[in-house]
Amino acid sequence: MKVKNDITCLRMAIQLANNSKKSGNLPFGCILVNQNGEIVLRGENTINSDRDCLAHAEINLIREASKAYDFSYLNNCTIFTSVEPCPMCTSAIYWSGIGRLVYALDKAKYYDIVGRENPNWLFEMPTRELLQKGGRKIEVIGPLLQIEAYDEYLKM
Repeated sequence: MKVKNDITCLRMAIQLANNSKKSGNLPFGCILVNQNGEIVLRGENTINSDRDCLAHAEINLIREASKAYDFSYLNNCTIFTSVEPCPMCTSAIYWSGIGRLVYALDKAKYYDIVGRENPNWLFEMPTRELLQKGGRKIEVIGPLLQIEAYDEYLKM
């Protein structure tokens, strides 16, 4: 399936987040799109269903992507995420070779919805700040659809 633009892709990622939540997991979703605008992979959070604290949507997607595609292919791909990735997922995006990241809702707004009371679930390091520490440049766009994504997350 070919997608038309970043907004369409972000809405798909948000829908995957909603699916993840309905499956009993945390509400995070992502898609990987190649340079031709084709969706090549989808990822959902599965930390509860898999009983795996590392099974974030982006990690699940990147594990599959790295088995199927090489670094140079991934360097021409974009990952679209429902929420700004956490530091672990940001690092995985970096190491995978993915060349572009677009996200809908920033992490600070996400924490405004779910709260900051549990220190075990809180890790507020902006994606751009972390990626500046690396030697490879990744294009980062976001937040896009901040208000729409915020409203969708309030419903989940």
